[in-house]
Amino acid sequence: MKKFLILSIFSCSVILSFAQKNYTTDEIRTGWAKKTITGVKSGNILPLLTAFNNTWRTAPATAILKDGTNPAAQDNEYHFVVDTPNGFVSAGELGDDGEDLQACVWKRSNGHKLFAVVYTRYHGLVPHPIALFYDYDATKGTLTPEFNSQLVHFMGSYPDPSVDMVHINLPQKGKDVVVSEYMMHWGFSIKQTYKWNGMEPVWSGTTIEHFDKMKKLYDATHEIPDVKFTKLALHDFDEDNNPELWVSTDNGDNQAIFAINGENDIKMVASTYFKTHLIFFENNVVGSAGSCGTGCFHVDYTKLENSRPVFRFADQQDYNYQKEDMISTYYKDDKKVSDAEGARIIKSFGEAKEITPLMHRFEAE
Repeated sequence: MKKFLILSIFSCSVILSFAQKNYTTDEIRTGWAKKTITGVKSGNILPLLTAFNNTWRTAPATAILKDGTNPAAQDNEYHFVVDTPNGFVSAGELGDDGEDLQACVWKRSNGHKLFAVVYTRYHGLVPHPIALFYDYDATKGTLTPEFNSQLVHFMGSYPDPSVDMVHINLPQKGKDVVVSEYMMHWGFSIKQTYKWNGMEPVWSGTTIEHFDKMKKLYDATHEIPDVKFTKLALHDFDEDNNPELWVSTDNGDNQAIFAINGENDIKMVASTYFKTHLIFFENNVVGSAGSCGTGCFHVDYTKLENSRPVFRFADQQDYNYQKEDMISTYYKDDKKVSDAEGARIIKSFGEAKEITPLMHRFEAE
């Protein structure tokens, strides 16, 4: 009898332990879209979160449901926001290597509701968020995964999470969702806004903080009116874990690359207009080349290290009608150098290479 009692206690402990399992972001990411949640009691924020947490249990959601409305719990492990009139809750864990969770609910134009959860796991200070969207059908009491929602498949401007910090911010008030990609070495963000279309938040625009300063650098060089940059890419040309910003117009005629080490340390590395094109070389060299008039060809090179121009080099080629050949004149940081030195510098750049970036849409501020 005693042996049976011990076995029963052990079995109950195992069952209880399994029932209290918290799911990892990877487990939720790979499994949530395959599972419809049933038995949802109402479309208010706390019953929705309860139904979600009964299926995909996380520590911050459990904390909201247990302590979120308790003022005394605010100074413990989490900072809570429980705003039931606006259909919003959140729990932010204090300290590094923590977990955050936000959830909100919107009324949809088809009479249903859209329930959203953003669960973020931190590794050190670096966040790894996942966004989950469900359709709530009151007649069935179900939460059905909406895997095709744009934010579920959010793709950052730069794929390395150790370089940028992605924060998906659900709205406590209003309906806009803002995703901030905080570039750690830049000290400022790329922000993407998703606006409500009656059924879900959809992408409406991307802005780059302090882009007005970058545009002034381009305008001062080219003096071309009404240039509108609409595409961006991030590429780490000098492999220092701080990507450069690459922007382009729709047709690609006007492009610019900026090295950024903070709001007050922005350098335009290379740029083009309709007569020129960008060029790239193995040894961290970026430049532009193209016509500078009849019988004239100009090449600008910039050597990069630690996201800063080390030096600039120019090859001014003019047609010599007596020799019937193009003659190069070389300049390093605007000072003329010998033909031998110029040739040596060009050789040090290594082989030319092609770079085709994945461009994202954005709007200049």
